[in-house]
Parts: sequence; C-alpha cells; structure tokens
Amino acid sequence: MAKKLDKVDLKILSELSKDAQMPYTEVAKKAGVSSGTVHLRMKKMMDAGMVTGTTLSMDYAKMGWTVSAFVGIHLDETSKFDAVFEKLELIPEVVKIHYTTGKFNMFIKVHARDNMHLKTILHDQVETISHIKRTETFLTLHEMLNRHILFDESTI
Repeated sequence: MAKKLDKVDLKILSELSKDAQMPYTEVAKKAGVSSGTVHLRMKKMMDAGMVTGTTLSMDYAKMGWTVSAFVGIHLDETSKFDAVFEKLELIPEVVKIHYTTGKFNMFIKVHARDNMHLKTILHDQVETISHIKRTETFLTLHEMLNRHILFDESTI
C-alpha cells in the first residue's frame, strides 16, 4: 500500500518538481518548515521509492536532434515483453518504454538527429528484435507540455 503523503510532503515535491536544483533551504522557506525537515522527508520518500532521483530536462531539437517519435509495438507473444524490453533498453535513443493496453503491447519514445537516423534506429535496431511483430511510428511535431503533477490541497 502506498504511503500517505501530507501537505508538507506534497509542498516539498511540488517545489522540487519546478526546480530540482533548488537548495533544500529555499524549499524549506517555501514550505514553511526547517531545512532539516526537508532533508528528513526527502530521505524517507527516497527510501520508500516514491522519489527515485532528479533528472535534467533537455531540449533535444536545440542540440540538433530534430526528430522525436512514439513507436507502437506489436509483439508476437505478450509473454515476451521482458525479453523485448531488455533489448530496447540497450538502444540509447530509446528514452521511454511503456507496457500498454489497447492496440499496442508496448509504446516507446525515441529521439533522433534526423529522419535517416530514425530510419536506422527503427530498421536496424528496433525491428530486428525477436518477438516484435510490427511497429507503427508517430512523429512528434512539437512537445507542448512536459511536467510533473504540482501537488496542492486540491490534489490530496
């Protein structure tokens, strides 16, 4: 069963979701608690596996990686998900992997330098994995939103 978070925990998470590099002393001021409280609560949430680390957000297009795509994957046997996952995980350009319901067994997100790079990733790496029956690719034209839930009293 999931640990129940209180208003202080949620305020801490919301502040760090906006800026993961914010010093705990600043988070503490915004949450109305001591920096020791922030350290203790973050440690407890990390130990419980609720917080698994911090990430760096990057704008791939500004770095020359102009193509992002979602790829729906049909497996020949759904029981082979783990084996396919292990192979997909080895492809550096695959940044997200989801086990899904509906039309596809899996959905992945891929970043590529250009269309030819995407073709190489799909043709030479993804589609050669055993148990992948077929794929369907959806190009992303523009990511409009990428965020965490910002918790407040209305979400608890």
